[in-house]
Amino acid sequence: MFRTFLASLCLLGLLTSPIRAFAADLAPPAAGVEKFHATLLENMKAGPAGGFAARRDRLAPVVKDAFDLPVMARLSTGAAWQKLSDADHDKITAAFADWTIASYAANFKEWDGEGFVTKDVTDDGKGNVVVNTRLTQKDGAAVIFNYRMRKSDAGWKVVDIYLEGAISQLALRRGEFGAVIARGGVDELVKHMHDLTAQAEKTGA
Repeated sequence: MFRTFLASLCLLGLLTSPIRAFAADLAPPAAGVEKFHATLLENMKAGPAGGFAARRDRLAPVVKDAFDLPVMARLSTGAAWQKLSDADHDKITAAFADWTIASYAANFKEWDGEGFVTKDVTDDGKGNVVVNTRLTQKDGAAVIFNYRMRKSDAGWKVVDIYLEGAISQLALRRGEFGAVIARGGVDELVKHMHDLTAQAEKTGA
């Protein structure tokens, strides 16, 4: 299931290599990620019979607390963001949030002995940290999920996710979303995100 997830779930820019261990303030950035992982596991163990809506509703407050969704929406939209109104920013952010939550609800719906492990937290020297984690599987294989975090007034928030330690989900979507907004404007981008959300809901049913 998770190799399919690697191919299908492309969330979110900004690929730099962590350069030193982040020791003095390790717990706060890792805590949000670990709460998110615990909720994913809760959904997985409940299984598909629990239903997509229940998984989505369980995840929604946790994702909104752990992820800086406005920043992620801005970075995934690209340069066009700077020319948009606050109202347009709000529409894109809401659609992006719905799609992000739906993607996780759809892709993490079954459990077969998997578990999440937080390896460490590293500091890139630029004010960001990376929470390095693994999704372990019962056959011993592991999928790398590294979370780039940025400290805001509300605490440490996820601003990007790197699958297999190197694939920036934000960067993967930036080209796609940029092309959509260039072709049809904000309404077309919002519709595109709504379509992705509907597709995730269908997949996760």
